[in-house]
Amino acid sequence: MADALLNIGSRALLAAQGTLTTVSHNIANANTAGYSRQEAVLSTAGGLYTGSGFFGRGVDLTTVQRQYDQFLTTAARSAASTSAADATRATGLQSLDTLFGNSEMGIGASLDAFFSAAGDLANRPADLSARQVFLSRASQLAGRIDSIGSQIASLAKETDGRLPSDAAAVNTKLGEIDRLNAQIEKATGSGQSPNDLLDQRDGAVQALSQLIGVRAVAADNGGLNLFTNSGAPLLVGRQVSRLDAIADPADATQHALQLTVGSTTQMLDATALGGGSLAGALRLRDEDLPAALNQVGRIATVVADAFNRQQALGVDANGQPGAAIFTLPSPTSQPASGNTGTASLAVTVTSSAALQPSDYEVRFDGTNYSVVRMADGNTTVSASLPATVDGLTFAASSGTAAAGDQWRVRPFAGAATQLAVRPLTPREVATAFASTIQPAATNTGGASASGFSIVRASSDNTLPVTITFNNPPTSFNVTGLAGGSLTNVPYTPGQKVPASGDWNGWTVKLDGTPKAGDAFTVGVTASPTADNRNALALTQLASQGLVGGGTLNEAYASLLADVGNRAQSGQAAADVSAQLASDAAARQQAVSGVNLDEEAANLLRFQQAYQASARILQASQSLFESLLNATR
Repeated sequence: MADALLNIGSRALLAAQGTLTTVSHNIANANTAGYSRQEAVLSTAGGLYTGSGFFGRGVDLTTVQRQYDQFLTTAARSAASTSAADATRATGLQSLDTLFGNSEMGIGASLDAFFSAAGDLANRPADLSARQVFLSRASQLAGRIDSIGSQIASLAKETDGRLPSDAAAVNTKLGEIDRLNAQIEKATGSGQSPNDLLDQRDGAVQALSQLIGVRAVAADNGGLNLFTNSGAPLLVGRQVSRLDAIADPADATQHALQLTVGSTTQMLDATALGGGSLAGALRLRDEDLPAALNQVGRIATVVADAFNRQQALGVDANGQPGAAIFTLPSPTSQPASGNTGTASLAVTVTSSAALQPSDYEVRFDGTNYSVVRMADGNTTVSASLPATVDGLTFAASSGTAAAGDQWRVRPFAGAATQLAVRPLTPREVATAFASTIQPAATNTGGASASGFSIVRASSDNTLPVTITFNNPPTSFNVTGLAGGSLTNVPYTPGQKVPASGDWNGWTVKLDGTPKAGDAFTVGVTASPTADNRNALALTQLASQGLVGGGTLNEAYASLLADVGNRAQSGQAAADVSAQLASDAAARQQAVSGVNLDEEAANLLRFQQAYQASARILQASQSLFESLLNATR
């Protein structure tokens, strides 16, 4: 009986010591990130049969296991990955929104000031100071557009610049997890679970999920296999993949993410990554920032095109054709690095009103060209080039295309950052039209001519033309046209002439009741310095649907709304995903976290068990000594 008590006491003492050690370990790591609470697992040592029945042989410390739920851990990891992606994107969008936060220093305020200066110019065309203010406001508008565009481009460059360091961090974490896998597989062979190593590996996987979306699959030998959201292998067995930020094959000015698995490679985009800061950075760089930059660039392109075109329709104070006010770069075309053909792609703006705020990708399959609008995926197929899509004309400027060739086209990147005003003098502002229409002094009827407008700049604009009403005055003859005289042109009061097209580059509205012999003559403007008709046309550009059917101010308001909506929705998504991540972590910690109150109670309980076990040993020793004394 003494030896049975000794055996039970020693077993109980060792078990109590193990439980005390485990509780102490939990208390010591209560604030250790990623630590999972451990628990000593006790089991009965079984019974010994005697004639009086089975007598228990005490307790065994079977193992020490961590409190861990695979599903809660996976959910917490996934939520944290989504939160990291949303937070990265939201931070970038807040920076973007800040660029448009000052309404007094924005593009809209500069547009208003520019059109206001155009209005003053129309009121005082002969005033050189009004002409100078108009040019100054044009320069201010160009500078404001360039400043906003350059800051957006800088944000995109900063976002792109973080990809190499984040990719390197992914590789570092994969290497760390691989080393932990090796240690865990070795320790698992002993038959016991290496709890602290498992916690370290879970922490490393959690840190990896902050960078890239990760799917983990446990192996039978204790290892952990990792895959991307799209199923690409990151770590399988002892094969570790490598993530690199390389020059984008479609656009060498930025990085792309390439995953190398053994001897094969594949490209990863935001969708393939699924989550993590890398996915958020790619969405910001490839979706949000280009959308804003392209809208700014489209406004710049339309401003330059509309004002240059109207300026060309007028004459300046010296009677010379109006020179362009603005200059801006042409759209850029970047061939893919994998192109096997020699073709170069030239892109020009043919209709600024039809422009869409998007980059494009042109693909050649050996038979047809496909022009893909990257903002929404809309595709236009053409059997040959040139082809006009969304106000852009795509043409092969040289060389021969091969099947599989593609080009990245950025119509507005340069326009958003390099709009400039030409060095014009105030007298070179074209406020006048080259010609005007006047009624003959001998007219006796009530006919009138209004709305005379130059619609096509030409040397024919100033050719002398006479419109004479016939008898009866239901038709008229026109002499002096570059294309030849016209006779018996039907007349209806209020009609625009010509009904379509133009005469010598101009149009006019005839109205009222003429009498036979009444006439109107078109001739050179006598005093272009005092003429304000082209200045009025410049002012009227403010109310014309120049940008996809909307005015310039409406286009800018749409840009502000788009940026604001993106920033607001991005922050809302970040707030929601952060709360979901917090809730998922709380649920995981409810199982795996250390509760100091509970551990303190356990410490007292197992301390008492340890003391009681020591008493069993003392009792067995006393009993053994009594037996010895009885045999003397």
